[in-house]
Amino acid sequence: MVHIVDANTPISPRILILEADSESRSALRDLVVKGLRDASVQANNLTLADAVSDADRIKSFDILLVGCDFGPDGTAKDPTFQALRSLSIDPESPAVVLLPEGGSEYTAVQAIKAGAYEYVPKKLMGRDQVINSIQRALLERQPRPNPDASEGGEIAGNLRLFGYGIGRCLADHANVSVHVAHSAERNRDVVLKVLHRGAGAISRDRNFERFVKEFKLLYDIDDPAVPEIYDFRVTPQYCYIAMEYFMLGHLGQVLGRDLDADSALLIAAEIARALSIIHTAGISHRDLKPGNIMLREDGTVALIDFGISRAPSLEIPDTVTEAIRGTPYYMSPEQAQGKFTDERTDLYALGVILFQMLSGSKPFVGDTPQEILEQHCLTPIPQLPDRLGRYQSLVEQLLAKDPSQRMSSARELIGTLEDAREQKPKLDAAIAS
Repeated sequence: MVHIVDANTPISPRILILEADSESRSALRDLVVKGLRDASVQANNLTLADAVSDADRIKSFDILLVGCDFGPDGTAKDPTFQALRSLSIDPESPAVVLLPEGGSEYTAVQAIKAGAYEYVPKKLMGRDQVINSIQRALLERQPRPNPDASEGGEIAGNLRLFGYGIGRCLADHANVSVHVAHSAERNRDVVLKVLHRGAGAISRDRNFERFVKEFKLLYDIDDPAVPEIYDFRVTPQYCYIAMEYFMLGHLGQVLGRDLDADSALLIAAEIARALSIIHTAGISHRDLKPGNIMLREDGTVALIDFGISRAPSLEIPDTVTEAIRGTPYYMSPEQAQGKFTDERTDLYALGVILFQMLSGSKPFVGDTPQEILEQHCLTPIPQLPDRLGRYQSLVEQLLAKDPSQRMSSARELIGTLEDAREQKPKLDAAIAS
């Protein structure tokens, strides 16, 4: 028997089952009653769209288990999705676990965006999946501090997610925090990126839209170029992504040490390989910097933080002119000027990183962000130390002010870096003689 062991969860959770098929409804009710002996369970044959018309009754429940049928090509206008969006407006609404017949990856994404806590296809439904979903939803519905009245660190400090032992906080800005956590399911450390939701309709929350966009970008790229994704969930209080944890940290932690030229070229080639993967997927990162380049023990790297990346098929329109976003030290001239950006913007950022790895300093520095951006646009490319002069041409091909004068692709850069590494012993021998 499965028990809810957390002292703060309801002693008698209230669960409503909405299922049109009588046999499925009866089987689901028996499953919940046996799995959660203390639960108060009701069941009827209403659809979610019908049930939400009685708002007061719906709010008397903690969890809704909703059977539905999206068919092969459900759309965002499906009545179930519309009902989910209406529930998400009110944070006091119960968590919804969808149990669909049919459907697809598209309907799963639409359901999460509409506000469903969990999406479990009926053909995969079992006792453990349903009971664990209910337990997680109950735990994560517990009150948390109001973000308008608390500091970000206080919000992050009160974080509790079912199945995760929350460890140190890596970052905490506005309503997003990043943590190292131990996953009980995988028995390993993971990184949790958490959006702390406020009140209001999730469908109109731009932070949530960007969060879902980042998850989809990472999920769709099945390659070591990005972190492995383990979990993605939406609750009335949080939206979070569980992903790969990197014990070696990020490239910024290596730049303070002495890097020889061969190591710098090797790391640059790995970054270029990762860029080639995301560029092939039609994505420009637009915030490539050492802190967003994670290191693995096998020498490969993964790119993180796709919050301002751009993919045409996933573009989120702005109602006002998009602000210039990025990190000044690594921003291309066109990005600094708010102009069109593409994959060549990422190549420029990699050029800055390569210059920094080779020379130990950034090519453009200043007392203010504006001063740094002006240098990217107007100041000539600085020279590497004489001992590294053989790489000056490579750096200049990446740091050209005009995007049309840069290398055309990350794949081209990979080849150039490999050639530079092969030529280095010959050049060193020539210089020595």
